[in-house]
Amino acid sequence: MKNITVIKYSNDTSLISSMLFLIFGIILFTNPSGILNFISYIAGGILCIIGIFNILSYYKTLKKLNIEYKSKLIFGIILIIFGLFIILFSSLIETTIRLICGGWIIYTGIIRLIEALNIKENKIAFLSGLVISILLIICGFYVALKTNLILSTIGLFIILYSILDIVGFVLYKKF
Repeated sequence: MKNITVIKYSNDTSLISSMLFLIFGIILFTNPSGILNFISYIAGGILCIIGIFNILSYYKTLKKLNIEYKSKLIFGIILIIFGLFIILFSSLIETTIRLICGGWIIYTGIIRLIEALNIKENKIAFLSGLVISILLIICGFYVALKTNLILSTIGLFIILYSILDIVGFVLYKKF
Protein backbone atom coordinates (compact mmCIF):
# COMPACT_ATOMS: atom_id res chain seq x y z
CA MET A 1 0.00 0.00 0.00
CA LYS A 2 2.87 2.40 0.72
CA ASN A 3 4.29 1.83 -2.75
CA ILE A 4 1.06 3.05 -4.38
CA THR A 5 1.17 6.24 -2.30
CA VAL A 6 4.78 6.90 -3.31
CA ILE A 7 3.95 6.37 -6.99
CA LYS A 8 0.93 8.69 -6.75
CA TYR A 9 3.03 11.37 -5.05
CA SER A 10 5.79 11.18 -7.64
CA ASN A 11 3.22 11.43 -10.45
CA ASP A 12 1.58 14.47 -8.82
CA THR A 13 5.01 16.00 -8.36
CA SER A 14 5.78 15.23 -12.00
CA LEU A 15 2.59 17.01 -13.09
CA ILE A 16 3.38 20.06 -10.97
CA SER A 17 6.97 20.22 -12.23
CA SER A 18 5.76 19.83 -15.83
CA MET A 19 3.34 22.72 -15.36
CA LEU A 20 6.10 24.87 -13.86
CA PHE A 21 8.38 23.93 -16.76
CA LEU A 22 5.59 24.83 -19.19
CA ILE A 23 5.25 28.28 -17.62
CA PHE A 24 9.03 28.74 -17.65
CA GLY A 25 9.21 27.57 -21.28
CA ILE A 26 6.48 30.00 -22.35
CA ILE A 27 8.23 32.88 -20.58
CA LEU A 28 11.59 31.87 -22.06
CA PHE A 29 10.09 31.56 -25.55
CA THR A 30 8.23 34.88 -25.42
CA ASN A 31 10.76 36.96 -23.44
CA PRO A 32 14.23 35.41 -23.69
CA SER A 33 16.11 38.65 -23.06
CA GLY A 34 14.12 39.29 -19.87
CA ILE A 35 14.94 35.80 -18.56
CA LEU A 36 18.61 36.27 -19.46
CA ASN A 37 18.70 39.60 -17.62
CA PHE A 38 16.95 38.05 -14.62
CA ILE A 39 19.37 35.11 -14.49
CA SER A 40 22.32 37.50 -14.94
CA TYR A 41 21.14 39.69 -12.08
CA ILE A 42 20.65 36.67 -9.81
CA ALA A 43 24.02 35.10 -10.70
CA GLY A 44 25.86 38.42 -10.47
CA GLY A 45 24.19 39.23 -7.16
CA ILE A 46 25.10 35.84 -5.70
CA LEU A 47 28.72 36.27 -6.78
CA CYS A 48 28.83 39.77 -5.23
CA ILE A 49 27.35 38.45 -1.97
CA ILE A 50 29.88 35.60 -1.83
CA GLY A 51 32.64 38.12 -2.55
CA ILE A 52 31.45 40.38 0.29
CA PHE A 53 31.37 37.40 2.67
CA ASN A 54 34.93 36.52 1.67
CA ILE A 55 36.10 40.07 2.34
CA LEU A 56 34.30 40.14 5.70
CA SER A 57 35.80 36.74 6.54
CA TYR A 58 39.25 38.12 5.71
CA TYR A 59 38.82 41.04 8.10
CA LYS A 60 37.34 38.78 10.78
CA THR A 61 40.30 36.39 10.51
CA LEU A 62 42.72 39.33 10.56
CA LYS A 63 41.09 40.84 13.63
CA LYS A 64 40.64 37.59 15.62
CA LEU A 65 43.83 35.75 14.83
CA ASN A 66 45.97 38.65 13.72
CA ILE A 67 46.82 36.66 10.55
CA GLU A 68 46.65 38.03 7.04
CA TYR A 69 45.04 35.43 4.81
CA LYS A 70 45.02 37.51 1.61
CA SER A 71 43.61 34.85 -0.68
CA LYS A 72 40.12 35.42 0.80
CA LEU A 73 40.44 39.15 0.23
CA ILE A 74 41.66 38.74 -3.36
CA PHE A 75 39.06 36.06 -4.12
CA GLY A 76 36.32 38.28 -2.67
CA ILE A 77 37.36 41.26 -4.78
CA ILE A 78 37.53 39.09 -7.93
CA LEU A 79 34.05 37.68 -7.23
CA ILE A 80 32.58 41.14 -6.73
CA ILE A 81 34.15 42.41 -9.97
CA PHE A 82 32.98 39.32 -11.88
CA GLY A 83 29.48 39.61 -10.38
CA LEU A 84 29.23 43.28 -11.35
CA PHE A 85 30.48 42.40 -14.85
CA ILE A 86 27.72 39.80 -15.23
CA ILE A 87 25.08 42.24 -13.99
CA LEU A 88 26.22 45.16 -16.14
CA PHE A 89 26.95 43.20 -19.32
CA SER A 90 24.19 40.58 -19.40
CA SER A 91 23.46 41.31 -23.07
CA LEU A 92 27.13 40.67 -23.86
CA ILE A 93 26.73 37.15 -22.42
CA GLU A 94 23.84 36.41 -24.81
CA THR A 95 25.80 37.82 -27.74
CA THR A 96 28.84 35.73 -26.83
CA ILE A 97 26.79 32.53 -26.59
CA ARG A 98 25.07 33.33 -29.89
CA LEU A 99 28.32 34.07 -31.70
CA ILE A 100 30.04 30.97 -30.36
CA CYS A 101 27.14 28.67 -31.36
CA GLY A 102 26.73 30.35 -34.76
CA GLY A 103 30.48 30.27 -35.37
CA TRP A 104 30.63 26.59 -34.52
CA ILE A 105 27.79 25.80 -36.95
CA ILE A 106 29.51 27.85 -39.69
CA TYR A 107 32.79 26.06 -38.99
CA THR A 108 31.05 22.68 -39.23
CA GLY A 109 29.42 23.75 -42.50
CA ILE A 110 32.76 24.79 -43.97
CA ILE A 111 34.34 21.47 -42.95
CA ARG A 112 31.42 19.61 -44.56
CA LEU A 113 31.82 21.74 -47.70
CA ILE A 114 35.51 20.85 -47.94
CA GLU A 115 34.66 17.16 -47.44
CA ALA A 116 31.94 17.37 -50.11
CA LEU A 117 34.31 18.97 -52.60
CA ASN A 118 36.75 16.12 -52.05
CA ILE A 119 34.11 13.47 -52.91
CA LYS A 120 33.53 14.25 -56.59
CA GLU A 121 33.44 10.59 -57.66
CA ASN A 122 30.06 9.85 -56.05
CA LYS A 123 27.52 12.37 -57.37
CA ILE A 124 24.85 11.60 -54.73
CA ALA A 125 27.31 11.96 -51.83
CA PHE A 126 28.75 15.10 -53.41
CA LEU A 127 25.37 16.79 -53.93
CA SER A 128 23.97 15.81 -50.53
CA GLY A 129 27.19 16.94 -48.82
CA LEU A 130 27.11 20.20 -50.75
CA VAL A 131 23.47 20.90 -49.84
CA ILE A 132 24.01 20.01 -46.18
CA SER A 133 27.13 22.16 -45.92
CA ILE A 134 25.42 25.16 -47.51
CA LEU A 135 22.41 24.75 -45.20
CA LEU A 136 24.73 24.53 -42.18
CA ILE A 137 26.54 27.71 -43.19
CA ILE A 138 23.24 29.56 -43.69
CA CYS A 139 21.93 28.28 -40.33
CA GLY A 140 25.18 29.30 -38.65
CA PHE A 141 24.87 32.86 -39.93
CA TYR A 142 21.22 32.93 -38.90
CA VAL A 143 22.05 31.77 -35.35
CA ALA A 144 24.94 34.24 -35.11
CA LEU A 145 22.89 37.20 -36.33
CA LYS A 146 19.44 36.50 -34.82
CA THR A 147 19.23 37.69 -31.23
CA ASN A 148 17.71 35.42 -28.58
CA LEU A 149 17.19 32.59 -31.06
CA ILE A 150 18.97 30.05 -28.88
CA LEU A 151 17.03 30.94 -25.74
CA SER A 152 13.73 30.96 -27.68
CA THR A 153 14.56 27.53 -29.08
CA ILE A 154 15.34 26.20 -25.61
CA GLY A 155 12.02 27.66 -24.43
CA LEU A 156 10.24 25.92 -27.31
CA PHE A 157 11.81 22.57 -26.40
CA ILE A 158 10.86 23.06 -22.74
CA ILE A 159 7.26 23.77 -23.84
CA LEU A 160 7.20 20.62 -25.99
CA TYR A 161 8.68 18.53 -23.18
CA SER A 162 6.13 19.86 -20.70
CA ILE A 163 3.17 19.25 -22.99
CA LEU A 164 4.34 15.69 -23.71
CA ASP A 165 4.87 15.04 -20.00
CA ILE A 166 1.42 16.42 -19.09
CA VAL A 167 -0.23 14.37 -21.86
CA GLY A 168 1.66 11.31 -20.61
CA PHE A 169 0.46 11.98 -17.09
CA VAL A 170 -3.16 12.32 -18.20
CA LEU A 171 -2.97 9.13 -20.28
CA TYR A 172 -1.33 7.29 -17.39
CA LYS A 173 -4.12 8.40 -15.05
CA LYS A 174 -6.75 7.45 -17.60
CA PHE A 175 -5.49 3.89 -18.03
